[in-house]
Formats: sequence, structure tokens, C-alpha cells
Amino acid sequence: MDVLTDDHEREEAVKKWWHEYWKPLTLGVVIALAGLLGWRQYQNYQLEAHQEQAYAVFQIQLQLQQHGAAALPQAEEYMQQNEDVFGSVLALDAAAVQIANRDYEGAAKSIDFVKKNGGELLMPSAVLTEARLLNQSGKPADALKVLDSLSNKAYAAEAYEVRGDIELSQGNREAARDAYDKAIKELQGRDMPVSPILLMKFDDVIAAGDSPAYILSLPEDAQEALKAQQQ
Repeated sequence: MDVLTDDHEREEAVKKWWHEYWKPLTLGVVIALAGLLGWRQYQNYQLEAHQEQAYAVFQIQLQLQQHGAAALPQAEEYMQQNEDVFGSVLALDAAAVQIANRDYEGAAKSIDFVKKNGGELLMPSAVLTEARLLNQSGKPADALKVLDSLSNKAYAAEAYEVRGDIELSQGNREAARDAYDKAIKELQGRDMPVSPILLMKFDDVIAAGDSPAYILSLPEDAQEALKAQQQ
């Protein structure tokens, strides 16, 4: 499960795309199309085009989920025709499938595609996926270096979780436990839900005297009340 692109990353990328990416239009294109279609018609045209692209990406994502590597040619064809944020979102899914199938060379190419075409919006996801790739291909030290380059604090929880996965793969259970604990606390500090998978990972490396993950997932006042009942 650790090699797959996190669902939260994909959801956040799509949300940010709808709210941010369509706005920065170049002045020349605006003037040219506004003269032909009018401003309102142009806005409608852009919205329809983006909806069609998003739907096309969604359909191929479903194919990747259902058929895995067999759907990669379809994804790669779309990427070749759309060297933009839409193609990059799909490239992240393609990389996850390639890593799962130990096609590390193909995964590296997909990640490079995201770095080149995804812009700042998808760069954090590309870094996280690259770290997973390097660790999976037997290069944990390089994976940690790549992870250290991620400066976007909005992805701190994901970075801590991937760090925990890397440490655990090397048998460093205490370091993994600390990383998972930080990931949980980071999510709680941002009032975001903690995934069951992360809770399971933490419980797998829990130390003597630690609170189980299900307790850590509760609000602080609920944690204190539960601890008081157990004493």
C-alpha cells in the first residue's frame, strides 16, 4: 500500500486545480478569444473544455484502478497529447501502477513528466512519489534526500508518513514510530482525518507504554478522558 499515490494527494490536487489553475490566463489569449467570442462566451468555453478534460482523466484513472498495467498505454497516449496539469495528474496514477509492477524505469519517466508539466501544484506529489520509488528500488538513502527537498508544509503529514515507511523498510522501527506519530499529530493539528492505514502503521511499530493509534486519533480532551477511565 505504501507504493501507491495517496488518495488525499490526488483529491487535493484536483481541488486546487479547479480553484487555482484555470485563472492565470495569458493576456494575449484573453484578448484574441475575447474579440472572437466575447468574454462571457470565452469563460463558458474554458469551463466546458476543462470539464471534458477532467472527465477524460477520470475515465482513464478508473481503467488504471481496474486493469493496472494493461491500461498504461491508454494513460501514456493521453499524457503525450496533454503535456499539462491534467496529463500530470494521470502520470501520478501511472507511476503508482508502474511502481507496484516494479517497472521502476517507467515510473521514473512518469515522475519526470509530472515535474516538467505539473508545475508547483503537483511538485510535492511528484517528490513524494519519487521518494517511494527510490525506496522501493533499494535506494533508501536517496529517498530520504529527495524527501528532505520537500519544503511545502501543506504536505508535511504525507512526508512524515513516507519517511516512516522508508525507515521501517530498513528495520528502524523507532524512527518509523516517531515519523508516523508526527504524521498523526500534523493531521490533527490541521483538523484533518487520520487515515486507517496510517493508524495501522503506527500500531505496527508501537512502543511499550504508547497509546494505541485509535486513542491518538481522538481529540485531546477525549484522549484525556479515556486515559482517566483506564487508570
